Amino acid sequence: MPAHKSNTFRNKPFPCYLCNCSYSLKSSLSSHEKKKHNENRLVPHFQYFSHISEGIINHFRAAFLQDVDSKLSFHRTTEGIKRFQWKFPESLFYFLFSSEPGFSYKPSIRRYYCIFKGKSGYKQIGIIFTCEVWGRKQNKLGSESFVLVKERNNNGMCIEKEIVFTWRKKTIKKVKDEKSLYILCGILECILEVRRKTVEIVDI
Repeated sequence: MPAHKSNTFRNKPFPCYLCNCSYSLKSSLSSHEKKKHNENRLVPHFQYFSHISEGIINHFRAAFLQDVDSKLSFHRTTEGIKRFQWKFPESLFYFLFSSEPGFSYKPSIRRYYCIFKGKSGYKQIGIIFTCEVWGRKQNKLGSESFVLVKERNNNGMCIEKEIVFTWRKKTIKKVKDEKSLYILCGILECILEVRRKTVEIVDI
């Protein structure tokens, strides 16, 4: 490495992988990304991703559908924000979501986002996971539990709700024979909101 480049790296060890800027503090790099690359879709290292088999994709689809279904309950205490987590590789997130309009990537923290909004977002998730009714469940009495896609605010305006998928790198510490082992893995997360509609039974 040439001397001038070596000195630059020591003084500014946090480079932006999307342009030629470098910073002395990681917080400065994060601010730069937010201002200049806030909706970045480019993943500079995507060509190094390993192949994702159909088996892994189907495994994640099944895990997602099963876990969401388990939270669609008919008791009022089960309403609210739900958070799901799975251990899956970075390349799976890229494969499933990189072509979606709500996809973005932040290189400084190596974190991915994909945001789906409203009815159209709900429908698109159904296409990705090959299940149109992935976020609804009905019981025999007609009561329904569902993933919320829109609601009215205090002013009566209809607000589209977000369903958010993220991926981040995580280090897991394991201790064996008094030695610490650090294992890198990826956490794929989904955040959504669940509501319910009840049906009153009237005795005649």
